[in-house]
Amino acid sequence: MMSTIDPNAELFDQQIGQSPKKPPSSPPPALDETNNSPATESSGGGGTLHLSVTDPQQIGEGRNAHTFYRIDVRPNQYADTIASVRRRYSDFRWLFQRLHDERPGAIIPIIPHTKAFQIEKRLSEELIEERRVSCETFLRRVQIHPELEGAPSISAFFSPDAEVFEQAKKDHPETTEGLLSEDGAASTAKEKVKHFFVKAGIKAKVARGHDLEETPDAAQVFEVEQYLSTLETHVKGLAKATLYLVDVSKETSTNMHELGQSLFGLHQTYDPDAATSDDENDNNNNVNSTAKSKNPSLKTISNIFASLSAINKVKYDDNYAKVSKPIHDIQDNIKAARLALKRRKDHAITYNTFLQQIKNRQGALEKLNHKNATSPQPTTENQIVNTQQLLDESNKAAKLALAALEKVTQRVFREMDRFKHDVDAQLRLLYVNHARVQVDYSRQLEFEWNKLLPNGGGDGMNGRVGGVDDGVLSKEAEMLMI
Repeated sequence: MMSTIDPNAELFDQQIGQSPKKPPSSPPPALDETNNSPATESSGGGGTLHLSVTDPQQIGEGRNAHTFYRIDVRPNQYADTIASVRRRYSDFRWLFQRLHDERPGAIIPIIPHTKAFQIEKRLSEELIEERRVSCETFLRRVQIHPELEGAPSISAFFSPDAEVFEQAKKDHPETTEGLLSEDGAASTAKEKVKHFFVKAGIKAKVARGHDLEETPDAAQVFEVEQYLSTLETHVKGLAKATLYLVDVSKETSTNMHELGQSLFGLHQTYDPDAATSDDENDNNNNVNSTAKSKNPSLKTISNIFASLSAINKVKYDDNYAKVSKPIHDIQDNIKAARLALKRRKDHAITYNTFLQQIKNRQGALEKLNHKNATSPQPTTENQIVNTQQLLDESNKAAKLALAALEKVTQRVFREMDRFKHDVDAQLRLLYVNHARVQVDYSRQLEFEWNKLLPNGGGDGMNGRVGGVDDGVLSKEAEMLMI
């Protein structure tokens, strides 16, 4: 019988029958050399569960059609499923947004989003599989993220009770820059409107280049921003050059395939080696016979190019998985770090909004006190009391906003320490894998090229081309040419 997930329990902090264990805040998760992604299971039998996203099912027709993905939870990759839920792609996007709200400053893994406006494209197998892989990778990275432990949205997302999850989405339909909910500073609609315009004014000042009132960590935050900008520039250059090298194999494969086809066509129009020679022709064609013994036939050459084309195609696929995809992942991680810094900036703007509100209300209070001193009125005294109350609320809200800003700032610093270590490890592994691919396939390519040289490139195989008799052809390569 399949057990269910308690929506109030910490899903990823325990194994069945084990007490909760907090994941370490450092070092960052180990990377799997085969896919360059953080490992999702601890080798020592720890508390990390295995997640998989499978079995996409389409529901509805036309514009109402959508796809549900099944999420299975297991103690390890080969164990039986202990819980399952089904979620739409938009539900994964909702979780992404909620995690940003619940853990501002955390580097939330990016879900690559491919927009599909046409129904045919949205329901295509290629896009569905692309999203399935993206969502599985996203969940596995969220699962081991030290800053996301105990996030309420994760419990709601994995709740087997549909009402629990739907209520969570209803309570938090989208990411909003809400006001501080417990400070009482914007309890009325009128004050909310005022707060909105004050905040808009602060944003306008920032857009014009004005500095915000910052915490003592502002210089360190600036260093983080500079690091990301420099990293983004360098990775962009690395990506351009590296992806070009990867794509060369694909282009080479295409060109060699076309070359081999043309040679195979020429072989079919005229092949002197295939003609039957009698004794008289043997004497007359002695020169041609000598040439034949040295150089392979066009048919053999066309098959060699077919093999070269196939090897380059496999090399490209291997390079794409081990080099291209990881470098795209690094670029996505930089975007995720940028979003984390943006969340921190949002909190800085909120803090400055309350500071500006304090200044405004202090100015209003001074004017009312001056007016009351010159011509006392009961209404003026009431306005003084109300303004003083609002000023107190603004001071309280500013303290809460500052505490939130400092908390988010410290989270950003922790995240960036892990991020720098991660990027360094990913780049090292990426180029080691690239070197391995180059070495492995260079040997295969060299072996095929040697077949074109007399005596197999000088390996002493007399009368053979690369160790293969001229008349012995690769059936697979020949079919590829056809």
